[in-house]
Amino acid sequence: MKTVILTEQPINNINGMKYFRDKLIGEDKAEVTCLQYSPKERRDIIGEIRALRPDVLVTVDLPGFEQRTLTDNISYNLLDCKQLHLLLHENLGNESCLAGQLSITMFFYCEGDALYNRLAQRYPHLPYLKKLSEKQENPGQLNADDRTESRSGACYYEALQEMLQEWRPGL
Repeated sequence: MKTVILTEQPINNINGMKYFRDKLIGEDKAEVTCLQYSPKERRDIIGEIRALRPDVLVTVDLPGFEQRTLTDNISYNLLDCKQLHLLLHENLGNESCLAGQLSITMFFYCEGDALYNRLAQRYPHLPYLKKLSEKQENPGQLNADDRTESRSGACYYEALQEMLQEWRPGL
């Protein structure tokens, strides 16, 4: 499975993302490409993603949602892949884009009840909105930072697996 992970900052700075990437590579034997993108950049990130021909696109906090088509639709709608959009923080820079027409290939997962409830109320038409599971801490041999990293990464991985099971081609 070819997977692209798109973030605004290095994945090492996002709690759980390195664990998630490593789990995809190790357990799923996925080919993973990590891209960084800032809306301040003048680059065609959608074109870059399209050129990689991924089966799955994973974004963190909506980077690239400001890129539009000539008819002012969200460019992500034109990608031919399943999309997992992880919403991990409040005050998302591109949150207003959620009010537009969105592809049924987009799955949105939020962290925390407050963010989930606010988004569900404000954007009831989202094709698929769910709260990330809350994994219980397993002290084991890991230090506190490693436990948090693995717990968060496991939640992202679980969301991806759930998305892949929910996806029904031809809908």
